[in-house]
Amino acid sequence: MTRKLLDLLFHRKAPWYERHFIWLVLAGAVVAMAICLAIGLQQSVWFDEAYSIMLAKQPVSELLHLTSIDTHPPLYYLLLKFWAGLFGWSEAALRSLSVLAMGGAVVLGGLFVRRFFGVRAALLTLPFIVFAPFLLRYGFEIRMYSLASLIGIAATYVLALAVDAKKPHAQVKLYILYAVLVALGVYTLYYTVLLWMVHVIWLVWLARYRKESIVKQRWWFAFLGSVVLFLPWLPTFLKQMTNGALAPISQAMTVDNLVGVVSFQFLYQSSWQLNGLMSLLIVAVIAALIYAVTIAIKNVSKVQKPQYVLVLFYALLPILLIALISLVRPMYVERYLAHVLIGMSILAGVSIWILTQTPPRKGLGLGGLLLAVMVLGVGVLAQVGNYNFQRLQKPQISQATSNITCADGTKVVAADPYVAIELSYYLQQHCPVYFYSDTTDLKGGYAPLAQSPLRIGDPVNDLKNDKITVVYYDELKMQLPNTLRQTEQWSYGPLHVASYGVE
Repeated sequence: MTRKLLDLLFHRKAPWYERHFIWLVLAGAVVAMAICLAIGLQQSVWFDEAYSIMLAKQPVSELLHLTSIDTHPPLYYLLLKFWAGLFGWSEAALRSLSVLAMGGAVVLGGLFVRRFFGVRAALLTLPFIVFAPFLLRYGFEIRMYSLASLIGIAATYVLALAVDAKKPHAQVKLYILYAVLVALGVYTLYYTVLLWMVHVIWLVWLARYRKESIVKQRWWFAFLGSVVLFLPWLPTFLKQMTNGALAPISQAMTVDNLVGVVSFQFLYQSSWQLNGLMSLLIVAVIAALIYAVTIAIKNVSKVQKPQYVLVLFYALLPILLIALISLVRPMYVERYLAHVLIGMSILAGVSIWILTQTPPRKGLGLGGLLLAVMVLGVGVLAQVGNYNFQRLQKPQISQATSNITCADGTKVVAADPYVAIELSYYLQQHCPVYFYSDTTDLKGGYAPLAQSPLRIGDPVNDLKNDKITVVYYDELKMQLPNTLRQTEQWSYGPLHVASYGVE
């Protein structure tokens, strides 16, 4: 109030960056979105993305049914269906939904930091969000991770505003909004529960820090409200946990994977991919982060300490929770943490800003190191693209389809349901995609193909008189009729396209 009065009396102008803050944040969001689109439009749609598109093309009732027998909630697929209905089914249109969510997360991250740490802290933090390669990677994926990041930072911002609200009616409104965001988060990605658990831990800590009764806190009603909002889907969620559709891709949170969280965030490389130089860079990043957080937590002002602890918990506790859960059941998949690693970017930026205010003011040097590694990571991401770290494959199905045609009566045959779903986005409008499966009992991500008339159960007899193009990964395990001879083959890494004709 005193500063505003002095500015009014003496006609002082706020620094230019304060007057134009919102435009600077929007510019940062535009840069992030441009990077996402530039990299994303060079990538092939892969299985998970093709599955998202396949579900979005279904009638709503079928979409909900297929979701219920898979492993994820339905909100993203419904939103993608609505989005494609407005803007079409091109790759640019489909990826733009995640790109827009990424831009929104950048803006809300900047506003959050400005509200609780000031304009300069927000502007210093902004590049750590804009150039985070892990966030950018899922900023173009046709999946729910970018949307979950947006909902996560929005809910965190609203919660922080709610606990600081002075007027009871304003606080109630904020808690209602928070409850809605929590429910939307769980309807988008079940792993957002990790962040909501972190919020509860922080709220309990805050009540003790302020010497308030934990039992009498209003935020309990917000969480109760979010549970009520999720109740319609709860029976389906419980069935999903036991329907056998979970893919065996989850890992324990080992030391390698702990290091991998940081290496993905800053370099977009798994720990096992790091060469000598990059290993040194990640060691330097970890050391810089530990030093920055240690100094920052000691020097953050009393007024800002609750929000700093919230950011600290946001960045670190979900990883710790995954590690604890992994003692019982492996739960770590790198992309399932995409929605919380914006917290690591904010933690890095705010910690560096606090260091710049603290003698001997080494913050800018450490910040420069962290940001330089991130920029290098963006370059790595541009080269790596949407590499599949579970299958150890670079998706190239779009390139492969350039050599596939059915205009001359050729049957396009996928060697398994996985390849069939990958091919579906590029070929479905031009060629029917037949696929080999020895069973009609297709579950989880393959459920859309269950009972499909395009299934081939006995290729030796069903294909003996056909001209075919077979698409497969690694080695062809599907037995072909001895009446067919290979005429051509193209390879795209582990992906192969082979043409066969009748002798």
